[in-house]
Amino acid sequence: MAVARVDPQRLNGTLESLGNIGSTPEGMQRIAFSPADVDGRQFVIDLMQQAGLAVRVDTAGNVIARRAGRDGERPAIAMGSHVDTVPSGGRYDGAVGVLGAIEVVRSLNDLDVVTRHPVEVLVFTNEEGTRYHRWLFGSRAMAGLLEPADLEAVDSEGVSMAERLKAIGGDMVRVSEAGRQKGELCAYLELHIEQGPVLHRSGIPVGVVTGITGRIVFDVRVIGAANHAGTTPMDARKDALLAASRLIQAVNDIATSEGMCRVGTVGMMTVAPNAVNVVPGEVGLGAEFRDIDVKRLEDAERRLNEVSQQIAAATGAEILVKREELGQSATTSGSLQDMVVAAAQRLGLDSRPIPSGAGHDAQAMAAITDIAMVFVPSVDGLSHSPREYTTPEACADGANVLLNTLLMIDESLD
Repeated sequence: MAVARVDPQRLNGTLESLGNIGSTPEGMQRIAFSPADVDGRQFVIDLMQQAGLAVRVDTAGNVIARRAGRDGERPAIAMGSHVDTVPSGGRYDGAVGVLGAIEVVRSLNDLDVVTRHPVEVLVFTNEEGTRYHRWLFGSRAMAGLLEPADLEAVDSEGVSMAERLKAIGGDMVRVSEAGRQKGELCAYLELHIEQGPVLHRSGIPVGVVTGITGRIVFDVRVIGAANHAGTTPMDARKDALLAASRLIQAVNDIATSEGMCRVGTVGMMTVAPNAVNVVPGEVGLGAEFRDIDVKRLEDAERRLNEVSQQIAAATGAEILVKREELGQSATTSGSLQDMVVAAAQRLGLDSRPIPSGAGHDAQAMAAITDIAMVFVPSVDGLSHSPREYTTPEACADGANVLLNTLLMIDESLD
């Protein structure tokens, strides 16, 4: 099989154009269901149609673009990612996977290659989960993994996800129709920036993902008693922020000194009444743990509940811990990993196995098909940041590996 290559200027031109949609001095603001997200999705749909793909939007708002194969009876090979961003995020997270997949199709057109299998390019709804704290919404809908809380989600403005879904062509009443059956897709491939420092530090251009971390998320409420900061004696206080600070340290300890899971983070906090001269009366925290082993996540949850009660007893505050989400970990297909390695070798690129510490749509898709992921370096390991950057050369390397992996799958799978 000859080595196939994408057009790097065309690919990076589309990345630049999409990166201008939702861009601000503080970073990308292409939050799911926002006007910028709608515009970004339309930009991608236009590219798909220009590439000759048949485009539809399913009831979960996922964009599905299909290129026919020589044998229409075969299951499709799918590629994709997402175009929504976190608040003040970067230009490459998700976008590289979507635009890399479209560039693969455009390159197949340039080469006059018609694959045996149909090829699909997928853009998943609300991967980041920022507005509703319901991440991987579109891919979980496609994999039949939605939960009751997904259907009932309401944002901080009091607007339901069902209402916002209508604006992008979805329908929460019929969202179950977005589910795909096992056997409809023979593989799902996702190109992504690493979002960590391993490839950048090592100088290796291609990461072959071995597995995707699981994630457990908690909403924590610490309830104390607001009171005058000058007149309330220290031994008479129920300081919610003091209790919360001890809980934040406990989350860190669970993942470090206690070693119960790979990482633990408290990344969000609200304080009421949030005045310098008032003992804090209530604190809200957003906490999470991540690990490939789901049992370790469950152990961390048990420990968090145990420590919360200890802190509550010591401080007089009430601590309520509510599990919001449990995202299952996923392993990538060994045979597809081998094809990614072979594709990189064909292109003269070094590669290394690497686990994914971030979640991706691929982990939901693993419920219905074999998955593989290709990582390319994030400069300085930065992601979810306005400083997120992956070089044009790295983006092209990733798309070339994606293209050649797809061709290998198409040739080898029956």
